[in-house]
Amino acid sequence: MKVQEVPQQSEDSMLGGYQRACYAVDDKGRYVVVGSVGWEVENTVNGQANAEVREQIAAALTRARRGDVSALAYHMARRQMDVGMLAGYSGFSRLRIRWHLRPRVYARLPDRLLNRYAVALKLPLAELRSLPAEDNHERL
Repeated sequence: MKVQEVPQQSEDSMLGGYQRACYAVDDKGRYVVVGSVGWEVENTVNGQANAEVREQIAAALTRARRGDVSALAYHMARRQMDVGMLAGYSGFSRLRIRWHLRPRVYARLPDRLLNRYAVALKLPLAELRSLPAEDNHERL
């Protein structure tokens, strides 16, 4: 793509007025960094992806409030982590994390184990033990 062809057509960009770096070819055939505010297709796709993530978070919160899963499932969804990723960050095995997704098991976990989750999810321990009072996941 040439410098003049870098998309600059988005009025309602997901970047909030900022630009992102794009590589383009200048008049001399060299690659240069050019700022772009984005384009409509990009905004549509990003909006759909964000809506899907918000739905996943809301579903995890609903399941946790019903008691189908522990609060850990909600916090994993909020951080967009699956069992494998959390296993890598926390040092727990995947099987153990799946076991901790059970509400009764999770409720009995000692602080020393919860601290590993708190560090991996970058959450305070008190927040990790509970669910939010309201659905505040709308801003991603």
